Amino acid sequence: MTEGSQYRDALRERMTAFTEEELAKLQEAQDEDGDSPSSLSKVLPQAPTRYQVTSLAVSDEGVLATTLAGTEIFQIPKSRMPESLTAATLIELAADTLGVAQTSLTLWEGKCALVLWITGAQELVGAAGIGWSCILTLREALDEDLRPIVCRRNQADPEPMLGEGMVQINLADFPQDGCIQTIAEQRRYVTGEEHCWLIYTKQQVVSYHLRSGDVLQAIGYFPPAPVWKLPSGTRRWGGRRSDVWSTHCDLPQIQKLLDQHAALTNDRPIPRYQMIVDPNQFVTETPTGPVWIPCDFDISADGSPKLLGGPLSHAEPHLAQDVALPVLKAALPLLAKLRRPQLLLQERRLQVVFKAQRIIVPGRRSDGSDSEYVGLWHVDGHREHVAAVVLYYYNVDEELKGGDMEFCGREPMDILGIGDCSNNFEEFGRHSLRAALREEERRVTNCRVPICKGTLLVFSNYQMAHRVLRMVNTSAREASRDFVALFVLDPAFPPLRPAASVLANSFLMRRALQSRGLSFSNVTNIQEFSGDRQSPVALKLRRNAMLKEQLRPTGEFCGGAQVVTAGNGCYTMIGWLHHLLERDEETLEQMEENLPTWKGTKYLKALNLPPKNEGRGLSEVLSLNNSEVEQRLREWDEQAEVFQDEE
Repeated sequence: MTEGSQYRDALRERMTAFTEEELAKLQEAQDEDGDSPSSLSKVLPQAPTRYQVTSLAVSDEGVLATTLAGTEIFQIPKSRMPESLTAATLIELAADTLGVAQTSLTLWEGKCALVLWITGAQELVGAAGIGWSCILTLREALDEDLRPIVCRRNQADPEPMLGEGMVQINLADFPQDGCIQTIAEQRRYVTGEEHCWLIYTKQQVVSYHLRSGDVLQAIGYFPPAPVWKLPSGTRRWGGRRSDVWSTHCDLPQIQKLLDQHAALTNDRPIPRYQMIVDPNQFVTETPTGPVWIPCDFDISADGSPKLLGGPLSHAEPHLAQDVALPVLKAALPLLAKLRRPQLLLQERRLQVVFKAQRIIVPGRRSDGSDSEYVGLWHVDGHREHVAAVVLYYYNVDEELKGGDMEFCGREPMDILGIGDCSNNFEEFGRHSLRAALREEERRVTNCRVPICKGTLLVFSNYQMAHRVLRMVNTSAREASRDFVALFVLDPAFPPLRPAASVLANSFLMRRALQSRGLSFSNVTNIQEFSGDRQSPVALKLRRNAMLKEQLRPTGEFCGGAQVVTAGNGCYTMIGWLHHLLERDEETLEQMEENLPTWKGTKYLKALNLPPKNEGRGLSEVLSLNNSEVEQRLREWDEQAEVFQDEE
C-alpha cells in the first residue's frame, strides 16, 4: 500500500461522511437554476458540532482558562482588560485569544447564561458585569467556525461559472481523488459578493459559483481538528478567514547550536543571505528537476512529534533533532488551527523540510549606504507542495527597525465584467480597493505581523502570499535577523522521498569502509570519486542554480486570463496569478486593449511595489495620487528591465 493511499484511507475513516440522502439533496440544490442561491446552511448538510468546556478564573492578575482536568488553555493578563469588565468584553477577549468567532462562545456563571446570542441576528444581549474574583464557565463550539469539505472528482467538463464568466480549472493541480478539500463560503469581493466553492492549491486559489458545475462531488466533512493546548499569547491575525497565527516561545538552545554551525560553514551565497541549514544543498533529482528532501515526523494523538531515521533523519541529524523537532513541537497547536487547507495531524506521519537562514543588513555608514532590506511577495516551495510554513525567529538584532511580515490572501479580489457584463469595473479603483483592505471591511484577506526575538509564526502557504516589509539597520555595524523555517508538505499529495531513504546507501557504504580502518577523509574521497556522495563544491553549484531560479519573480497582482468570457464580452478575474511572465504576448496585448479606461489597473499593479517608508505596507501605494503611482510603476519597470538584462 502506498503512502498516498494510506492517507486517503485514514481521511475516509475519520471524516464525517454524508449520507445518501444528504448527497441527493446537495446534488439537487446544485442543479437548480437562478441567480439567487439559498443560504449555505440550506444547501449543505449540517456539520456536527463538538464543544470544549473551559473554566475561567477571574482575578486581579487577569483571566486563567483551564480544562476541567486542570490543564491551562490560555491566559489574558490584566493589562489587556478594562477596569469595568463585562461578559461581552470577556467573550471578545477570549474569542480574540482563541482566534475564533465570538458566536462560537457562550459564557455561564453556574446555571445562568451571562451572554446570549440571538439566532439569525447574531446579536449579543444580556451582557452582565463581572467581578474580579469569580469562577466562570466558557463553552466553545469547536467546529462552528469552519469545516472544510472532502470531495472527489467528477467527470464533467471542468468549466464552472463564476459570476457571469467561466473558470478554467486544471484538475492536475488538485490532490489525489477523494482527498480534495473545499470550503463553501459567501465571498465578499471588492465590488460584490458570491456564494462559491474555494479550493486552496499550490498554484492558485480556485473559486467558482456554489451552484455551478460538477467539477467536484462533496462526500463529507474533513475530520475534526485536534484540540491541543495553545501557548499563552497565541493570536490569530487578519480575522476569521485568515490562516495566520503567532505566539512567543523561548527556545534558547537553538541559537547556540545554529550559531556554532553558521560559524563552521560560513555559507553566504549572496550578500544578504547566510544559509545555516540550506535545503537547496539537500535535494534529490526527479524528472522535473531537483526537489527538497524532507524529514519524517510521526505525530502522536497528544501532539508530540517524533523524528524518524536517527542518523539518517537529515544531512545534519543533530540539528534536525535539537532544532527542527522542538520548533515543530511548539508549532503543532497552531498548525492544528489551519483550515485553508486543514492538515490531518494526529497519529499521522508528516513530511517537513528544514531550513535555517540569516538575513544580513549592512550597517549605516553614510546617508547613501544600503542599510535596509525589503522583501518581495512570494510563496514558499518551487516544485514541492508546501501547504503550511512555520517560522521561528531565534535572533533579531535590536538595531533592526521595521521588518513586519505582511500577508495577502491569494483568493480572487474581485470579478470584473466589461462590455455586455455588469460593468462593475468602474467601481474598482483606489478608494474601493483601500476600503476592501481595511480591517473593518476585510474583503481582501490581509494582515501584518510584528517580528521580534522569540516570535513563532504559522501560516497557510496555499492561502497567503507574504513578504518582509522594509527593515532598516540603525547602527554602523552589520545586523541580522535569524530564523528557522519548517515547510510542511501537503499529505494529500504523494510523499517525497524522505531523508532516511536518500541517505541509506551512503550510510551503509561509509560504515563498511570505516570498518576496514579507513580514515574519515579517505572514506569521503572514495564516496565522492564513486559518485555516492557529492563534493561541497558540487552541492553549492547546484544550490546556486536553484536559488537563482527560486528568486526569479513569478507572479504579481494583475488582471489575467484565468476566467474566460461567457458571451461576447471580455471577462477578467482579479487575483494572485503565478507564472505571469510565461503568458504569451497576444494575451497581454488583449488585456491592455480591453482595459483602456480601467483606472483600477494601476493601483492593483502597484500592490506589488515595495513600500518606501518603514512601517508601511499595502496601504502605502493606495494613499498616493495617480501621478505618484505612475512614477513608482515606471521606476519599478525600469528595475525589472535591468534584472532581465542581467539574466
